[in-house]
Amino acid sequence: MIKKLLNTLTLLLFTSTAWHVIAIEPMPNKSLFANGYPESAAVSGLKLDFNALGFTNYKLDGVNNNSRVDFTNSIDKLSKNLMLNFSYTNSPSLLANVSHLKVYFNENLVTVLPVNKQLSTVENLITHNIQLNSKYIQDFNQIRFELVGYYDLTCHDYHNRSIWVEISKSSNITLDQTELAIDSRLEYLPEPFFDSKDFSKLNLPFIFATTPNKEAIEAAATLSSWFGAQADWRGAQFPLLKNKAPNEHSVVFITNDSKPDFLRDYPDVDKPTIEIISNPLHRYKKMLLIVGKDTADLKTAVTGLAFGHKLMTGRTASIEAINQLPLREAYDAPRWLRGDRPVHFDELIDYPKQLQAQGLNNGPVKLNVRLAPDLFTWREKGIPITLQYRNTPESSMLDSRLNMLINQEFISGFLLSKNDSLLSKTKTIMPLIGNTDTTKNAEDFSLNGINLAIRNELNFDFRFGVLKKGECSVVPAGGEYGVIDGNSNIDVSGFHHYIALPDLNVFANSGFPFTKYADLHQTLVILDDNPTPEAITLLLNLTGRFGAITGYPGHRLEIQSVSDDNSNYDDKDIMIITAANTAVSDIDENAPTSKLLKNNHRIIKQAFYNGAYDADTTEDVQVSLVSSGDLAVIAGFQSPFDSERSIVSLTASTNKAYTLLDTAFNESQWLSQIKGSAAVITSQGVSSVKADDTYFVGYVPVYTLIWFHLSDHPFWLAFLSILTLLLISFIIWRLLQALTYKRLAEGDK
Repeated sequence: MIKKLLNTLTLLLFTSTAWHVIAIEPMPNKSLFANGYPESAAVSGLKLDFNALGFTNYKLDGVNNNSRVDFTNSIDKLSKNLMLNFSYTNSPSLLANVSHLKVYFNENLVTVLPVNKQLSTVENLITHNIQLNSKYIQDFNQIRFELVGYYDLTCHDYHNRSIWVEISKSSNITLDQTELAIDSRLEYLPEPFFDSKDFSKLNLPFIFATTPNKEAIEAAATLSSWFGAQADWRGAQFPLLKNKAPNEHSVVFITNDSKPDFLRDYPDVDKPTIEIISNPLHRYKKMLLIVGKDTADLKTAVTGLAFGHKLMTGRTASIEAINQLPLREAYDAPRWLRGDRPVHFDELIDYPKQLQAQGLNNGPVKLNVRLAPDLFTWREKGIPITLQYRNTPESSMLDSRLNMLINQEFISGFLLSKNDSLLSKTKTIMPLIGNTDTTKNAEDFSLNGINLAIRNELNFDFRFGVLKKGECSVVPAGGEYGVIDGNSNIDVSGFHHYIALPDLNVFANSGFPFTKYADLHQTLVILDDNPTPEAITLLLNLTGRFGAITGYPGHRLEIQSVSDDNSNYDDKDIMIITAANTAVSDIDENAPTSKLLKNNHRIIKQAFYNGAYDADTTEDVQVSLVSSGDLAVIAGFQSPFDSERSIVSLTASTNKAYTLLDTAFNESQWLSQIKGSAAVITSQGVSSVKADDTYFVGYVPVYTLIWFHLSDHPFWLAFLSILTLLLISFIIWRLLQALTYKRLAEGDK
């Protein structure tokens, strides 16, 4: 009876946009996946350097006497044999009998180390290898160093420069990790495929039995954007594999007619299905199965997973129905600052107490903000921020400050209240905004303060004063608090959206114009008729990047092949991912795709001629891209079908060259060089040029539009101003003349 109830159980999943009906039922004949774990669990050694863990506070002193290094533990790993290996050098002025360094592991005191053993300067590097108790390990772990330093027993100045200990940058943590055979349960999603406790880049292979068709690629792109949204700032890669089971967690796309060899006995299904199993070849690794009777079912299964995973339980879930999800509005991406009203700071926090700072120097309050990259900020003083803050009462003899920085650039500072800790200070400040004028030359891409294309970091740094008493300076008794009130807000609701394109900088950093709609419902991707795994991998990595930028799965992305005769290119932003040898001659000359590819080839040639190519006067490039080695080009230009739409093409000379494009988007030094309208990428780096005409998309009022476009032409601006004044004067003169004639006529009567 219980089994029958479980087989017929249905869950009604409600989201803000649709209802999903999901049936949770076991699949028949699963004996293949229940063979246990005959092999021993793999054990691997791991070395975590302090620098790789983001540790920066190597120097401890009398005031900043605490330093922390954090690391995490994955859900599918058992950590043992933890060893803390570190060295430090201490000030020779510290008194040996009373000065010491305390080491804590997850707030459990591990050891107390003496300092200043009267060693010589050369020998004053003290090395320790400390065994950490594995029973204290948690999901999130912290090792804390605390300095207790004395240089004098009668007078103690915590700010004295002779109190210091410096930890070596070569310090590290070593441990052994044993793989765990965790249960295959959907309620763990997105774990173990993505673990939020792992701060490294997500690498999740997508597996197909053969080269996927357009519908299957759309399903994979949707899933990669969902996982990309989970990975967020970590980054994500989704290598496409054909008929191969990797020794790591992976995703497998299966239809009744297309199954990889290692799952050839998987039973057929009659509805979209999601299942987690152990890898048949590597039993300690998990596979997320996306199953359907055909490729259309794969898209349904992925959409159901993206919007309904929170109510999925057990090993298997089948998607009965998905009601139509409403289209996303422009600029409403969950991770973008809203443009319809002021956004309060408590809407931007990631964890409780994020807006609170404690202690003399406990680090600034940090907030991450991403704005629409096409905000029209011309002649604006900045983006208004209404700041409210509280702090503990201060002595009248002290001056404590609150400094505001954006992307580590100082914006403003305020003196803190001295008496009333309940008083809420309100100040409206105008942070600097970035120069996003892409009509200028490449060397003019300078940014000040807020860069509209990237995720910006706002820092609010409380600096508390210290009172001097006699010959000794003493630290306050404690309890120094500074709080940024959650009702503080940042407001971009008064800005229009207008931007000069092509601008590959905003595409590379914010996915614009495609991410304008978070669900990508106005994005079309054109691929070769038989795309290589490398080309599809590039697309999946890009859609994963889009998901990280918007925080939303791009489930409405449309895929099209080069040879498809689709004339519906209006109202679409188009991304082209093709090989350099894709021939235009093989396509009907009257087909819209032919027009797109001809424009693409034109912009590529302009990139090679550094923007000086003219089809009528310039001799054509004689060297084939195929013979020029590994080379890739990113190009942007206006859509020939819709003046308000854009096209971005990514072209590779070889399959290996697709990895150059991936590198360009993932290496910060390369990413910063992608700008202008074309970027040529080789193994040596990125070279950007302005190779096409500038065009504008968006809306601003007519009078602003006129002044904006004439601002670089003062003669015409002066001429238009004089002409306008003359016209107004003429109208007024004619009006006064008419009134005079009317009064004279009334007088005659």
